[in-house]
Amino acid sequence: MKSIFKSVLLLGVMMMAYSCVLDDIDTQITEEEAIANIKLECDALDSYTVQATKPQAISFRISSTTPWTVEGADKVSWLTVTPASSSVSSLSEDVKITASVNDTFDDRSATITVTGKNTNITKKITITQLRHGKLVVTPLTEKFAKAGNSQTFSLQANMHWEATAADSWLTLEPTSGDSDGDLKSFTIKATAAANEALSRETTVTVASGDDTETFTVIQKGESLEILPAETTAIDRTGGSITMSVDATMEWSVTCDNPAFTVTKQSDSEFKISAEFNNQFAERKGKVTVKPVSSEFGDIDSEVEVSQDINFKFDGHCEVLEDGSVKIYGDQKSKVTTKDAYRYASFVLTMGDKHFEEKGILCLSTHDAGTSGSTEYECQIRLGGNIRLRSNGGNTEYNTLKFELSQDELNALTTYRMDFAPDAGQIKLEFFYNGTSRASMNSKSAYESEDSVGGHYFFGYDTTGSDGTWYVVKSCDITEL
Repeated sequence: MKSIFKSVLLLGVMMMAYSCVLDDIDTQITEEEAIANIKLECDALDSYTVQATKPQAISFRISSTTPWTVEGADKVSWLTVTPASSSVSSLSEDVKITASVNDTFDDRSATITVTGKNTNITKKITITQLRHGKLVVTPLTEKFAKAGNSQTFSLQANMHWEATAADSWLTLEPTSGDSDGDLKSFTIKATAAANEALSRETTVTVASGDDTETFTVIQKGESLEILPAETTAIDRTGGSITMSVDATMEWSVTCDNPAFTVTKQSDSEFKISAEFNNQFAERKGKVTVKPVSSEFGDIDSEVEVSQDINFKFDGHCEVLEDGSVKIYGDQKSKVTTKDAYRYASFVLTMGDKHFEEKGILCLSTHDAGTSGSTEYECQIRLGGNIRLRSNGGNTEYNTLKFELSQDELNALTTYRMDFAPDAGQIKLEFFYNGTSRASMNSKSAYESEDSVGGHYFFGYDTTGSDGTWYVVKSCDITEL
């Protein structure tokens, strides 16, 4: 208790002493001294330049101990100052000046002044806005020579412009120019150095005010290119096309599809060939021309070639990814040749198959074009007739029946049928897995009409419903 009393007494004595010291200090200053102590600082630059159509806002900070205003902006319609004076609560603020778009072809400028109350401290800021620009560039279009050469391009501008090349191998002269507001024409000389490497390209950029124009410049060099051809499609029945190569080096040519054969004919040409398209989808291949030497790097040139199919489809036929066709027996499903044949040998290479007890596989023609629509066929009909047959005008039937089991049909790998001329008659001959199984001769309606021929088909001639299906991988046709 006694200790607490001593502490309170000591604190009272100290406060009395402090009060006496304050009484000896003069806290009053004059008006002149107060004005002299005013501070006004502005971090703005003395001058700014803004573009005509995309003017960027100008920002700076004012720090002051007295109220301030930005004078002069209210007399310039194209400038907006925010804020234009200090607020009650703060004498330090960020100021932003925004210029509207200059639609004229003349530069314009204005000077604004930051002024503080009760002080002669000021900050003058000059803002210049460039004129609305117009830039028209006529670019280079021709390739520069491999050995190097010069070309010229032109431009029109109504204000200062600059031109630059992205790479040092192309030089420009002059690289800049001025205009006083009127649209003037300028000619620029572009010079390419010699190119000892591959073909190269760069960009030329011309800038004037807010406008920028860029174009690409190409210089020839060591080259390897397959030139555009009138066609890259080989006839579906077989043939070839020749393509040209622009090359300054030794090259080789390959194709990723073995159905196409590529042969180098000369230093500037190669030939692409293909046999009769015996599958049921369009053939496509990628032909690649590449340098023989590795010193040129990866500069391969490629072109896609194609070959159409020789068949059309009716009913339930499904073309598979490998180009084979799957034929279903739930309706009349047939694969028919696009072209007519007078006499021919047909070889079907079979894939997966599923013949049920009533499965059918025909190879025949019903539209030979002769009077009475003569038909010739080999018809395998399990649970019915297995036969070779000719029908002359639906009146003269000639049929040869033979045996073929369901197991044999499911083991069929190649189905060959010949429709061949034989001493004034037609010889029908069926080959099972390469071996002749049955043959017959019949009166040939073709002998009386020299130009006739038929569109042949294979598949189902009638509707089946027992779940039979089979895949035909290819169909080779040889005219006899």
